[in-house]
Amino acid sequence: MANDKNVYAAIALAIHEHLGNNVHDAESCVITINERNTQWNGFALSMTERP
Repeated sequence: MANDKNVYAAIALAIHEHLGNNVHDAESCVITINERNTQWNGFALSMTERP
């Protein structure tokens, strides 16, 4: 009988999330990528084909 309660709880949670009740923030779905100069993309540290 205890397993039945777990199954019902899992089904209820799945329905709850499927209906969209798990969203915390309203997202604009826009990704903004700004280039920043760091040591990882610095020209002096980049590798060349032949030294």
